[in-house]
Amino acid sequence: MSDISYVIPMEAAPDKNKKILEIICSPNLKYVAALYEDGNISLWPIEQPDKIINIGMIYIGESDEKIFAISNKYISFSINRDEHYNFKILDFENEKEVLLKFPDCQKKIDYLSFIDNGDIIMINTKYYRAYVFSSKNNITWVCESMIELKYFKKIYITPKGKLIIFNDTIYEITMWDVEALSIKTHILVDWNFTPESIEISDDEELLAISAKNEKTEETRLYVFSTETGINLSFYEGNYNLMDPYNLKNQIDASDLFERNKIRIQEPYIIRLDEISDKIIYTIDGRVLIEELVPEKWINYLRNELNDTNCITSPSKNAIDIINKLIDVHYTDKKEFQGEFLKWGLEINDKSVSLKRINKKKQLDILPSFYSNATNFILCCEILENDDFITITRIGVIIWTYRNSDIKMHYYWNYWNGHLKGFEFERNKFKSFLYDWTPVRILPVSNYETIYKNLDIKFGKEEKKLFKTFLEDNIKEEFYLTCYGKILMKTFIKLNDDKWIRFLGDSCIEKCLRDNNHLISKISLLSIIFENFKELSKNHPAFIASALSAIGFVVCSNIVNPNSNSPHLSSYGKYCHLSKTSFIDILISNLWIHWISFQKSFQKSFQKSFQNILQESHPSVRKFIVDRIVDLLDPIVDLFTVGRSSIILVIPLPNFVSYPKDYNFWKEFHVIDIVQNNNWSGYKKPYISKNLKEVLQLPEEEPSNTEIEETIKKLKESFDKIMQNK
Repeated sequence: MSDISYVIPMEAAPDKNKKILEIICSPNLKYVAALYEDGNISLWPIEQPDKIINIGMIYIGESDEKIFAISNKYISFSINRDEHYNFKILDFENEKEVLLKFPDCQKKIDYLSFIDNGDIIMINTKYYRAYVFSSKNNITWVCESMIELKYFKKIYITPKGKLIIFNDTIYEITMWDVEALSIKTHILVDWNFTPESIEISDDEELLAISAKNEKTEETRLYVFSTETGINLSFYEGNYNLMDPYNLKNQIDASDLFERNKIRIQEPYIIRLDEISDKIIYTIDGRVLIEELVPEKWINYLRNELNDTNCITSPSKNAIDIINKLIDVHYTDKKEFQGEFLKWGLEINDKSVSLKRINKKKQLDILPSFYSNATNFILCCEILENDDFITITRIGVIIWTYRNSDIKMHYYWNYWNGHLKGFEFERNKFKSFLYDWTPVRILPVSNYETIYKNLDIKFGKEEKKLFKTFLEDNIKEEFYLTCYGKILMKTFIKLNDDKWIRFLGDSCIEKCLRDNNHLISKISLLSIIFENFKELSKNHPAFIASALSAIGFVVCSNIVNPNSNSPHLSSYGKYCHLSKTSFIDILISNLWIHWISFQKSFQKSFQKSFQNILQESHPSVRKFIVDRIVDLLDPIVDLFTVGRSSIILVIPLPNFVSYPKDYNFWKEFHVIDIVQNNNWSGYKKPYISKNLKEVLQLPEEEPSNTEIEETIKKLKESFDKIMQNK
């Protein structure tokens, strides 16, 4: 890291009465470290809490620096040295300093994190640059890549090596894979709500954001899916224990600590272990580690915290249970006790009733066309979240108890036709489930099969359960967020305008709730506009109504009376990450100096030219000025538009698309084509002929090329007429 070695003293444990400023732990909870107010650091293995290593007299660092980090072998911290680097990395097992060499002679780092694969990611906020260091032998460290980040207001590094970047010019959060330089997700939060804290789930599929409006002091909690970029749930108020997919019915978070009789003092952290969650907290200068919950989470929620809320998403082991049940030929079990709910089955010759015992709720799930009731259920089991899974003669169905009613939650089948002609075959179902792996969000239900069987009636009450299920998947945000895009593609494939409208209207309604634009919900509109081309061509009336329902956002009340902006302009900055090198930085700096030189030269030339004009004869001066005016007048007329304008933002999701494979020269070529072939310098979106007719859109202004071709044709026609004369 530097030519001069910095000695790290290993001392005895510090005074336990000193105040602890921060505690951290390694990715897999092998080590814990504490930073004290006097600059001492203590670290120890969790399995050997008495084996303490102390690092003495370390500079605390600036408040906005996030350098204090630990892995299973290394620890990083700030140092107060202006002539060298502002941080050190220590191999605490061998008591040796890790030496690093930056490709751009960097000396200051603002963020540092050890990630799960063993690499180190560091970020400099002044130059918006990231560095990824890796080591194959744990001795020599090499900078594998240097990445240009462009502008950001806040940035976070995830344990799996993703960068979460907040851009306050457009209130956008993007999540980038630094290894592939590809976008994982990009989401929008409500304007004027700045993220104060961002947390990501252990599998990095859920992103929780706490954001605050500085003027109103209002705080909002968001949960986004990193897979779809859509807001799963949204909550205003105090923080509580809640289902992340449905932030509605809360359990007071303070009960969690009161029942455990833990006298918590800040700072504290909660980390997930393979076996159980652990809380690492401080009491009077001491660091303690305990299991946060003495039993399974669901047991604790139900038995200790008296939580009766529905747990929206089944656990990951649901896939394993389904695969096991396929091999079970039949079960005669009639009651199934879960953590909170108790399910029952009542089967006779004419019905199959699914019961919620003790609540006097039941539902006949036997299709009207299936006569053999005793053979309809092959096997069943209760899941960890108290949902009930049944393997039936028409497919695999998961049932849930929600809003005081029994509802269909998921439906899977390998058959895409009408179920009257379906015959259950175990081997085909095994093949259908072969590629399924345990994930947070279960695979999408077979919507096409459901659509083709909407007319099926169930039980004596002749309920259309498939129709109700499909409507629930459109009305409820959980399904809409997780599966809405697939649902829209299904309806487009089936060319059903009625269901397309129903789905689209549901997306728009959730964005315009209570006549208020919720920008954080705007990503739901991607369900519509990712299919803009197909919908505008085959369902132009729907797209027209959708566009008319989307409001414009006034981002500034300042009117520009002499605007020369094109009628379509971008707002804010959309930046793509790109790898760079020392040569790239050198060329960039030379280019900046060249531009500066040009401006200086232009100013000096103008001054010299003015002196020449002042000293020349009046007639000569008039001739020169007239020639310059004649030359500049057409350019001024072309680019100076005397009109008042105000910026209006159309809050469309995917207004900018991030390419998976980024190439500077390709992007440069695309920009060049756009600017050379359009007056206003933007690339117009595809608008079908049908949609133009519905919206009654005017014809697009001709491009420079089209005007030149028109003039050329007119000239040729005129020449022919003159020749004939």
